[in-house]
Amino acid sequence: MAEPTQEGLRYRKKLKARLAVERTALELVLEHGYDAVTVEAICARAEISKKTFFNYFPSKAAVIRGRVEPFPNTDDMLALLEAHPEECYLDVIVEALGIDASPSVDDDVLRLRREVLASMPQLFFRGQRDFLTVQRVIADALRAHLPAHPEKRMLPDRSVDDEAVLASSVVLGLSRARSILHVRDGSEPDAKRTRLMYAAYLTADR
Repeated sequence: MAEPTQEGLRYRKKLKARLAVERTALELVLEHGYDAVTVEAICARAEISKKTFFNYFPSKAAVIRGRVEPFPNTDDMLALLEAHPEECYLDVIVEALGIDASPSVDDDVLRLRREVLASMPQLFFRGQRDFLTVQRVIADALRAHLPAHPEKRMLPDRSVDDEAVLASSVVLGLSRARSILHVRDGSEPDAKRTRLMYAAYLTADR
């Protein structure tokens, strides 16, 4: 069994190498766009083999997104809504879309990831669920949730189906706005503050 100091050194070397790959990948995506960057290009600039790359990350999407929780399925989303009856359902869902960066990521990597996800928020959905599937999960959960909680409805003059579809689109817009705010001021605003800022903008006198 290796000595603790040896294990600690090995971990630090592995973390340093992993962060170097993340930094390289994020820089390339900012320079050339996601679709133009290949695993081979990342390996070439980072001076590693593809085998080493895949020892750290399962895919190109994974190295760009960092460590994030899988997006909830319909049942999980419905349970989440039921668990927070006091909150606006938009805020609950936007929080569920939040990105949790690894606590081991250094400030430079975190800054680069914020820039990438702010400029290309669709990358958050790559590799776990496509954009339309995420929207469908949200809408299906709301179709089940809103009839049981009519007091939570925001568009009571429209059908539940209309509200669910519109809300799912609004949630994705709020999530994008939140990611942009995250980059601008370095702190991720909570879902309610993002929604109120968004609403104030849309209702401002012209």
